[in-house]
Amino acid sequence: MTEIQSDNLSINRDAQKVYDFLSDLRNYENLMPSGDVSDFNATKEKAELSLKGLGQFNITIEEQVQASLIRLKPKGKLPFSFNIEWHITDNGEQANVVGKINADLNMFMKMMAEPKLRSFVDQQAHKLKTYLENEID
Repeated sequence: MTEIQSDNLSINRDAQKVYDFLSDLRNYENLMPSGDVSDFNATKEKAELSLKGLGQFNITIEEQVQASLIRLKPKGKLPFSFNIEWHITDNGEQANVVGKINADLNMFMKMMAEPKLRSFVDQQAHKLKTYLENEID
């Protein structure tokens, strides 16, 4: 299993606020990299999207730990299995957030997919920080 991690970001919001945002899959439309995602459609519990290079698939929440972890599980005709985790650490007025992708990649797929997956999760983490810090309370 290959673990791909975003930058560890400090967000000027409390951990519960970050957790609540990430627990609603409708919010992920705000985190998607421009130009790579199309056909994004979501409810609170399920998202459907097309991602350049991966095709069309669904995402559901596989596991939640209050204010500290959200694990998303993509399902569909994907070239490899993976999940996405958001680790949230409470730091008082701030929350530290790291996005992780755990992917089952062979050596060939790792060379091709790892840079794109790293860019994907990093862009999402940075967009999360920007979106939540610019959001009006």
